[in-house]
Amino acid sequence: MSEGRCILLDVRPIPPRDRFETIMGAYDALAPGEVLELTVDHDPECMYYTLRATQGDGAFRFDYLERGPVDWRVEVRKLAVPDTARHEPGG
Repeated sequence: MSEGRCILLDVRPIPPRDRFETIMGAYDALAPGEVLELTVDHDPECMYYTLRATQGDGAFRFDYLERGPVDWRVEVRKLAVPDTARHEPGG
């Protein structure tokens, strides 16, 4: 499997009110196999939980590269496009 592109995103200079939208927009723009390397000034665990709730456990990989205390860096790899076609039980 070939490696996809890696997008570097440092949101530390972005106003806090705009960070979530910027981060999630960058993730949404990834194709499967591509990576978002994110740098923030706090633990980005909220991104992990948001992705888990909206994309599903198998849709991404979330790895810490640096864990503070000043900066946090994570690598988020998009593994799959979420299955938005949910099937009803028994159907």
